[in-house]
Amino acid sequence: MNEEELIHRIKNAIVLLQDGHPFKVGDLTFGCKDGKHFTVTGWTVCNELKNLSKDKALAELNETKDLFNKMIAVSQELSDFIKYRQVEYSLGYDYGMGGLEICSEKGGQIKWTAELKE
Repeated sequence: MNEEELIHRIKNAIVLLQDGHPFKVGDLTFGCKDGKHFTVTGWTVCNELKNLSKDKALAELNETKDLFNKMIAVSQELSDFIKYRQVEYSLGYDYGMGGLEICSEKGGQIKWTAELKE
């Protein structure tokens, strides 16, 4: 996805997010349940959850944060939209018929939802 397509996709996301609908932009899924919170979900590339370690999950969560920060740098509209919201990052696992959260980070604190090997 080039920069112009990304900006267009983000504009569409913001319209739907204002109504409380999640929206996928590239490899990330955005969510906004109210005027104070914003969620950014990245999805693990691991095919089987049993093969995912905590270190790998944290690395993928950091990749999610990096990608989101790049999107903010490209889109002033997205930057303005999240300005007064607390951003929560999460890493999810898509098992085909749905997804589950592996871990999340809010305010610098990591919360583990799934049990992973060290």
